[in-house]
Amino acid sequence: MSGELWKYSDRLDDIDILFAQKDFFSYSQGCDYYGLTEKRIVRMAKESGAIYKIGKMVRIRRDLFEEYLRSQYKKEEEEDV
Repeated sequence: MSGELWKYSDRLDDIDILFAQKDFFSYSQGCDYYGLTEKRIVRMAKESGAIYKIGKMVRIRRDLFEEYLRSQYKKEEEEDV
């Protein structure tokens, strides 16, 4: 959605806008925002190649993770048709 938030402005709240401004997020932030369990966030982040480790700190690159989510959603839609 980078650069295109205005298209969805009627469906966004302050939390969505603040989260979209972040390039990286932690597991706990992802759990809170996406409503998924930590185990599922970890698995999806690994599959998308979005995990970055700095020492003991682990962050997930938001744009790669969301691209993966969109691709998975498209696959599910195609299978339903």
